[in-house]
Amino acid sequence: MIKIFTIASLSAFIFAATTNLLLVQAVTAKPVQTKKQANPAKPINSEVRIYPANNNLPASRLITIESVIKKSSKMRITEAKLTTYEEFASQTGQYKSSISTDRMVWIVTGFVQGELRMARGRIVCTDNAKIVQVIDAETGDSFGRTIYCTPNNEINFMHIPQTP
Repeated sequence: MIKIFTIASLSAFIFAATTNLLLVQAVTAKPVQTKKQANPAKPINSEVRIYPANNNLPASRLITIESVIKKSSKMRITEAKLTTYEEFASQTGQYKSSISTDRMVWIVTGFVQGELRMARGRIVCTDNAKIVQVIDAETGDSFGRTIYCTPNNEINFMHIPQTP
């Protein structure tokens, strides 16, 4: 019996066939198209949002008092006032350079009955905390809030007595 293929010739044949197949694929393959991102991803908090003046907008472009009250649903609201950020900042001294002084804001004042808990369940006030929130009148974004505890109801986390 005559052997047509030896192991060496079989290996050479497989190598040649594989190489030929790869060359055909390389020549006929379409180049891979990569899309460029229109807006490349930026790290979180790498850019501060700027709030320009909007005190010349018509009232129809601002959020309503009803929307503000919904955002503050856990409070017993005592006052909600539409004003400029300048008026708020001049009373509190809390200026933010990213907010124009001619930006319209809602200042919402109210009380929360019972314990007021913050992030991770920490209690700040044991009862009747007064809260002043500043809400952007155009977007509804919160610009912050201040919490005031009535005397003897504030918990100071820096000086908690330790039990022996």
